[in-house]
Amino acid sequence: MQKIPRLLMIVDGMGDRLIDELGDKTPLQAANIPVLDRLAAEGQCGVADPVKRGIVATTVSGTLAILGYDPLKHSIARGVIEAHGCEMKIMPGDVAIRGNWATLDNHGKIIDRRAGRIREGTKDLASSLSNIKIEDVSVEVGVGTEHRIAVVLRGEGLQDSLIGSDPGDHSHFGIKPCLPVALKEQDEKSVRTAKILNLFELEARKILARHPKNLERVSKGLFAANAILTREPGQIKAFPKIKRPSGFGLSGVCISGDDTISGISLLTGLNVCKTPSMTANMDTDLKQKFMFASKMLSKFGVVVLHIKGCDIAAHNREAKKKSEFLEKIDAELGRFLNKWEGKLRIAVTADHATWSKKGIHVDDPVPVLLHGEGISADSVKRFDEFQASKGSLGLFRLHKLWEKFFA
Repeated sequence: MQKIPRLLMIVDGMGDRLIDELGDKTPLQAANIPVLDRLAAEGQCGVADPVKRGIVATTVSGTLAILGYDPLKHSIARGVIEAHGCEMKIMPGDVAIRGNWATLDNHGKIIDRRAGRIREGTKDLASSLSNIKIEDVSVEVGVGTEHRIAVVLRGEGLQDSLIGSDPGDHSHFGIKPCLPVALKEQDEKSVRTAKILNLFELEARKILARHPKNLERVSKGLFAANAILTREPGQIKAFPKIKRPSGFGLSGVCISGDDTISGISLLTGLNVCKTPSMTANMDTDLKQKFMFASKMLSKFGVVVLHIKGCDIAAHNREAKKKSEFLEKIDAELGRFLNKWEGKLRIAVTADHATWSKKGIHVDDPVPVLLHGEGISADSVKRFDEFQASKGSLGLFRLHKLWEKFFA
């Protein structure tokens, strides 16, 4: 059987709802995307529930679904994913915790939960915290994308059934970080782990308050990363590798600037390719991403290309910017296809829908497009949430896309 190269594009948060400022259109409808429209007209479209109707997908559940895993049956603790994405080593018994750099005022109250989405100097900040030992537990801090970090606790008798210090996205301004606590008081291991995490965070604040990088940020009028907020702890468990369809024997690589996506990819058996200019934001280098996709298609059979910017724009409630970013993706995709047209199969979808009006994920199905070798055209002429729903792929659960991609 001939091996057909395959490009799977994840346009993070692509789906949306009708937005007044866009003339009662979604950002996808409002965008000028001639390349995606042509692929839709020549290929097959549908819509897919990332998890199932009524359940709002996260980045993790939606991405697992795209990679062929049913998120109702398979899950990975977010802390473990972030630690893998930060290229940290996790041993059995370790507790890995997802976190943020954050800014507290002089009274210990949260000013900014993401320390101004800090990018510079984070490795130095993390290094200053990585030699701390609480009781007999060692602590390592890994640097993720922008303000994101991972914390790994290593020692005897640790357990991950606890809640960290992060109060979450909503109503966090002007309150103090939460006290890490075990989910069950009788769970001695988790009680001890929560205590150690709390002591570490308190010690971290003392160190970060006087760190030269933070003093420099304050002198420039920037938010100091003078605290960390933690959430979603986990411990490593065996995770099944997706089986490639019989006869293909293809290996795969994921191109992404987002450490969460990198972590998922590594845990599910994909290689990872990223560079500093892949920022997982709207300023990411799209040209470089597609250039690497072209190179990797020649080396690997499957390339997963993850692009984050649409989700960032939607979370910032910037529908127009989301639409404009979709146009940039479309333009770069067109240049990429100048070389690969007719030589590959391509799928385009999203891990979840992000509603620009509210800045939140919603449970709407996401649009799906298949094009290329072995894909015959249906009646859809334009790629958006509503037109895609009329396509021959119909409505399906997103974890079934992997099968359709290789059919």
